[in-house]
Amino acid sequence: MLLFTHPQCQNSKVEQETSAQKKLLQHSCINLTGLKGGGNHLRISQKISYGYALAIGIAILGTGAGMKLGDYFRKQALVEVNVAQQQQQMLQNLQNTVFEARSHAARLPVVLGNTVWLKYEQDRFFGQINQAKILISEIESFARENPHTLATEEAALQAHLKKSALVINYYGQLIKLQLKEAEVWNLQPNSLESAQLQMLRTSSGQEAIVLDNLAQSLTDLISTVEIHKQQGTQALEQAENLRNRIILGSMLISALIAVALADKTSRAIAQPLETVTNFAQQVARESNFNLQVPVTTNDEIGVLATSFNLLIQRVSEYTKELKQTQAQLIQTEKMSSLGQMVAGIAHEINNPVNFIGGNIDYANQYIEDLTGLVTLYQEYYPNPPDAILERIEDIELEFLREDLPKTLSSMKMGADRIREIVVSMRNFSRSDDGKMKSADIHEGIDSTLVILNHRLKQGIQVIKQYGKLPALECYPAQLNQVFMNIISNAIDALEEVKKEDKGYSPTIWVSTEITADNTVTVKIRDNGPGIAAACAQQIFDPFFTTKSIGKGTGLGLAISYQILAKHQGKIEVNSQIGQGTEFVITLPVAA
Repeated sequence: MLLFTHPQCQNSKVEQETSAQKKLLQHSCINLTGLKGGGNHLRISQKISYGYALAIGIAILGTGAGMKLGDYFRKQALVEVNVAQQQQQMLQNLQNTVFEARSHAARLPVVLGNTVWLKYEQDRFFGQINQAKILISEIESFARENPHTLATEEAALQAHLKKSALVINYYGQLIKLQLKEAEVWNLQPNSLESAQLQMLRTSSGQEAIVLDNLAQSLTDLISTVEIHKQQGTQALEQAENLRNRIILGSMLISALIAVALADKTSRAIAQPLETVTNFAQQVARESNFNLQVPVTTNDEIGVLATSFNLLIQRVSEYTKELKQTQAQLIQTEKMSSLGQMVAGIAHEINNPVNFIGGNIDYANQYIEDLTGLVTLYQEYYPNPPDAILERIEDIELEFLREDLPKTLSSMKMGADRIREIVVSMRNFSRSDDGKMKSADIHEGIDSTLVILNHRLKQGIQVIKQYGKLPALECYPAQLNQVFMNIISNAIDALEEVKKEDKGYSPTIWVSTEITADNTVTVKIRDNGPGIAAACAQQIFDPFFTTKSIGKGTGLGLAISYQILAKHQGKIEVNSQIGQGTEFVITLPVAA
C-alpha cells in the first residue's frame, strides 16, 4: 500500500508509477521490433496490415492499461482516505470522552451534599473513564491492523495511546480516592465546605492540567490525520490524471509506431537487395567462402539470399574436400612409409634379439656347470699349487661367481626390453586391411608410449589412469596414429616450457573410462602452456598449426579428427593459457 504521509512523497510515488508505465510502452515498441523479425515469412502487404493492426492494438491496450492502473491507484487512495476518516473519528471520540470526563469531574465539588446529583455525576465520570479506555484499546487494535496506512508511525501512535491510558487511569483513580477520603456519602454539614475545596483542588489542579494536555495532543493528532486525509483526496485526483496521461500516451505511441512502420516497410524492400549485392561483391573480391548473406525474410528476396548462400556453401565444401583429400594423401603416404620402415626395422632387430635371448639361457646353464665343476675341484683339492692360487686371486673367482649370474640376468632383461619394443613397433605399424578389428585400446596407447619413450626419457612423467575397458571394434593402426599425434604435440609443448623453466615438472596424464551409454572416453592432458581460445577453434583445420615454421605441418590433428569421425566418435579440446591442454576422445564400443 502507498503511504500518503507527505505531498512530495506522494507525488514521487506517482511519478515512479508513471515512469513504470512508460517503460511498459517502451517494451511494447521493442516487441514491435521483435515482431518484425518474427514476421519475416510474411509478404510485404501482410507486414503492413499486421503492423497497423499492432499499432491500433497498442492504443487499445494502452487505454485499457491506463484505466486499470488508474482504478488501482484510485482504490489505494480510497483506502487511505477511509483509514484516515476512521482514525480521525476514533481519535475525535476519544477526545470528546476526555472532555466529558473532565467536565463531570469539575461538577463533582458543586454537587457535594446532594446525593442524587453526586451519584449521577460520579457514574457519568467513571463511565467516560471506562469509555476512554475502551476507545484506546480499539485505536490500538486499529493501528495494528493498518500499520502502513496511518497518518503517523505505528510505534509513535502506540506509545501515545499507552501514555494516554496511563493518564486517564491515574486521573480516574485519583478522583475515586478523593471521593472515598471525603466520605461524600456520609458528609456532615460542617465538613461540606472543606470537602468541596479539596475536591475542587483535585479536579482543577495539576492532574487536571495533565488531562487537558492529553486533550490538546489529541487535537494535534487529529489535525495530522486531517492532513493525511487531504493527501488521500489529492491522490484520487492524481490517479485520475495518471490514467488520462497513460491513455493519451498510448495513443501517441501508436501513432508514432504507424509512422515508423511506413518508413521501415519502404526500407524492407531496398535493404535486403543491397545486402545481397554487397555480399556477392565481397565474396568475388576476397574469395572468402565462409561468408553468408543474412536471410532476414522468407519472401522473394529471402529466396534469393538463401540460394546465394547455398552456392557459396557448395563452393566452400568443394574447397574443403580438396584440402582434406590433399592432407589425407600426404598423411597416408607418410604413415605408410613410416609403417613399412618400422616393420622392416622390427623384423631386422627381432632376429638377432631372438638369437641373443635364446643363447643367454644356454650360456647361463654352461656357466653354472663350470662353476659347479670348480667348486667340486676345490672340495677334492683344497690345497692347489701356488700358480693356481695366484690365478684365482688375479681373476677374483668369488666375485666372478656372484657377479656373472647378475650380468647374464641384465643381458636377459635387455633382450626382453628390445623384444618388447619390437612388439610395440609391430603393433603400432600393423595394417588394418580395410576392416575393423576387436582390439585392446590400452595396448595401442602403451605401444605409442614405447615408440615415444626416447622423448619421454628427457624428464617427462607419464601418469596412466586406466579404467576397465572391453575390447573395442576399431581400426587399431589408425587409432594409434591419433594417440601418436596428440602425445607428440603434448611432448613438443612441454619441451618448450622446460627450456625456459628449469624447475618445471612436465607431466602427461592418460586416463580411460567407459560411460553408462557404452562409450569409451580417453583423456590426454598435459600441464603445458595451453592454447589460446582463437587457436583452439581452428586446431582441427587442415594445415593449421601453432608451431614455428618447419616444426609442424598442421595435418596431425586434422587427420585425427577424420579418423575419429570414421569411427563414429569425436575429439574435443579444453585449454586455457597457462593451465595446460586436455584432449577428450569418445568412441563407441561397437561399430
